[in-house]
Amino acid sequence: MLLIYKSTSEGKLEKRANITNNSWLHLVKPTSKEIDHMVKELAIPRDFIIDSLDIDERPRIEERDGAVLIVIHVPYDQLNVENSNDDVKYRTIPMGIIHTKDHMITICNEEIPFMKDIFNSRVKDFATHMKTRNTLKILNVTAQAYIRFLATIEHEISLAEKELAKSYRNREMYTLLYLNESLIYMVTSLKQMKFTMQKILHGDYIKLYEDDADILDDVLIELAQAYEITEINQDNLNNVMDAYANVVQNNVNRVLKLLAAFTIILSVPMLIASIYGMNVPLPFQDLPNAFWGVMTFTFVLTALCAFVFYKKQYFAR
Repeated sequence: MLLIYKSTSEGKLEKRANITNNSWLHLVKPTSKEIDHMVKELAIPRDFIIDSLDIDERPRIEERDGAVLIVIHVPYDQLNVENSNDDVKYRTIPMGIIHTKDHMITICNEEIPFMKDIFNSRVKDFATHMKTRNTLKILNVTAQAYIRFLATIEHEISLAEKELAKSYRNREMYTLLYLNESLIYMVTSLKQMKFTMQKILHGDYIKLYEDDADILDDVLIELAQAYEITEINQDNLNNVMDAYANVVQNNVNRVLKLLAAFTIILSVPMLIASIYGMNVPLPFQDLPNAFWGVMTFTFVLTALCAFVFYKKQYFAR
């Protein structure tokens, strides 16, 4: 899908049918025909578009033939993907931003919610002729999106912890495992995003004006904050998972110890009963109260074994 936007004098983005100077072109899951059209019309390297659609592409910045490619990673909710069978709910996906002399192109394999907000003018002060300013604002919105996603993940971790404390079910453990994988995606992407932003700040890839440098500083602060929050949540989640794994293992050991104690206690009357069930001459078998004597002896011996295990706290919770 190819969308073409041009800003109005009121600062709103309007959809256009044709490409004109200072247009903003937005590609979502572009077809081969659309990619060919973009390469031919704007004379940009084809691999700039292909790299932006590669799910394994890392954040980076590159300049070639007068065009600049910036690849960033944006947080994404897998629930927005139709027919998705991925258990990892939150991931990061690459989005490409290309600057040419007269145009700005954004490319992604999925529709990003905050990009919809930008094009619907819910996010203000976007002008299609200000490519650098628009790019920095997209980076700022992306950093804020990371922080929102991390707050959601932190909330889901707390809910999973509460459920796990009640039931110790596998479902909650898997939930924590998938959330931990989401944090791994985010901490990796944020680390590479910070490096890319530093290259923009200290390099000559795109021209930065005074106000642009201030915005980029804000972006770096937001990304650093998101990175620190991600690391804290990741460490906390790892500690929680280790703690619950130890708790579960301790509970298993306690149950096994309890079962072993009951097995030993019950083996006493079973052993005596099996001996006196043999068809051979046995002591006291001719006495009139032999049955009650054996039962009393069995009960006392069983009670003694139970008392020994009780004193050793084998039945303690």
